[in-house]
Amino acid sequence: MDEVLVREKINEIEKDQVRAACDAILESDAFTKAHRMRRLFRFLVEQAIAGEDRNTNEQTIGIEVFDRDASAYMPGEDPIVRVQVGRLRQRLDAYYAANKSPGNIEISIPVGSYMPVIQRASLARHEEPMLPSRLMVQPVQCIAVRVDGQAFAHGLYEELVNQLFRVFGDVLMAPASLLGQGGNDLDRHGKSARSHHLIESSLRIDTDRIRASIRLVDSSFKRIAWARHFDCSVQFGIQQQEELATSICSALKPVFSALK
Repeated sequence: MDEVLVREKINEIEKDQVRAACDAILESDAFTKAHRMRRLFRFLVEQAIAGEDRNTNEQTIGIEVFDRDASAYMPGEDPIVRVQVGRLRQRLDAYYAANKSPGNIEISIPVGSYMPVIQRASLARHEEPMLPSRLMVQPVQCIAVRVDGQAFAHGLYEELVNQLFRVFGDVLMAPASLLGQGGNDLDRHGKSARSHHLIESSLRIDTDRIRASIRLVDSSFKRIAWARHFDCSVQFGIQQQEELATSICSALKPVFSALK
């Protein structure tokens, strides 16, 4: 069943229900240790409940949430709000990929805005979507000459394959020797297996972030059907691998729904 979302204005949803949904999200494993993220999310939700659009601008958030000096803070030179809101979006994606919407209420922050969108989510969004065709996942390529980056890329691939299998089911793993061969692989009997869609991915690393670039390639037409970047902090741990993989799977769900 396709994902169905029934959008409602905030004043049509009980404020206590919204706060309860916010609390449930903040008590989850994805947020319990992220203290600044918790403060940011609660601030934005309270502004949405109050209808205070003017308080969800970058200047106000930097001062109220991240304790920037009002006399010296310049958002153009200090990107903390943009960076943290981007990470918050990823954490919310990861949360909803692994959990039901608390109280059937979903809170999201659209790209290009800091004001949360609060809506009721149909239970249909929690049914696992059917994969419209076979999917092959290529190993993640690390475009960086560093041992920790290579190890992180390998761990991300393992996590991504595991989560894609749990969500979509029919997933093929492409050996590294077949990189760039358009989705052809051999099954366990040595026969040719053909995937209809191929996931290609690469990692770039700088001093501030790890960026995973994901592309969904239509193997039949050799064209890119979908592409997106996912960023996380420069920490090479299992938690970052899990969060990136969960965000990628969450983003792919509506893509595959549209392909069905």
